[in-house]
Amino acid sequence: MVEQPNTLKKSAERAKIFAVTSGKGGVGKTSLSVNLACEFSRRGYRTIIIDADLGLANAHILAGIKPEKTLSDYISGNAELADIIVDGPCQVKFISGGSGVKDMANLDDNGRSQICVAVEDLAKFCDIIILDTGAGISKGVTDFVHLADQAVLVTTSNFAAIADAYGIVKVIVQDGFEKPIHTVVNRVRSPREAEQVFHKLKSCTERFLGFDLNWLGLLPEDSSVEGAVLKRAPFSEVFPGSAATRYLAKLVSGLERYIETAKPIPQAAKN
Repeated sequence: MVEQPNTLKKSAERAKIFAVTSGKGGVGKTSLSVNLACEFSRRGYRTIIIDADLGLANAHILAGIKPEKTLSDYISGNAELADIIVDGPCQVKFISGGSGVKDMANLDDNGRSQICVAVEDLAKFCDIIILDTGAGISKGVTDFVHLADQAVLVTTSNFAAIADAYGIVKVIVQDGFEKPIHTVVNRVRSPREAEQVFHKLKSCTERFLGFDLNWLGLLPEDSSVEGAVLKRAPFSEVFPGSAATRYLAKLVSGLERYIETAKPIPQAAKN
């Protein structure tokens, strides 16, 4: 059970868990995860982001924080769950997975199960949990996708990224995943380009897997995103007027339709 921190209060309803995943690395999955968490928090949802890219966690860099303890400490018994929750940007709570930790990269079934139990415990204390999974089709990825209520699949227009996106969908669907999978096409030059990528993916999953992907939206190619990485901060925080931030808001509005809770009070109104 979670040792309840002073900053977390028990919710009346279980949080909605979104797993942000991809078949290929380098498609902007972690940047999207961090910024989704920030946008949900700005809208008044109590949000926790968990970096579940075990052993290669880097969401803390994009969030601009330096966690002293991580999931690695929790798994090894050197920290309680409450000890590894830190404050991130936009009032988001943050849990790091640990970077460059070989034991986490090779975590066994029991270790991953321990993390899944912790996530379910945390779901009693917030409204939204964002799981930033690793890339690929290993059990270290698919276990966290299956834990989620819904998945957000990130790809680009790169052929390898599209093929690998299909690969992760194939693996989780064949393992029995029947929950919604929302597709985001990142770094595109136009809405038409994004739609073409989505329709390629959708036609393949329908034809060969009998699975219907959902269209969530796109993020455009935007220099503000790289600028935010250099600043070690979410792009939606340091470049609130950017094109990427405007499209991010549309993505979160799309996901809000799947959250079965009353509309929260925005953080700005609370302050």
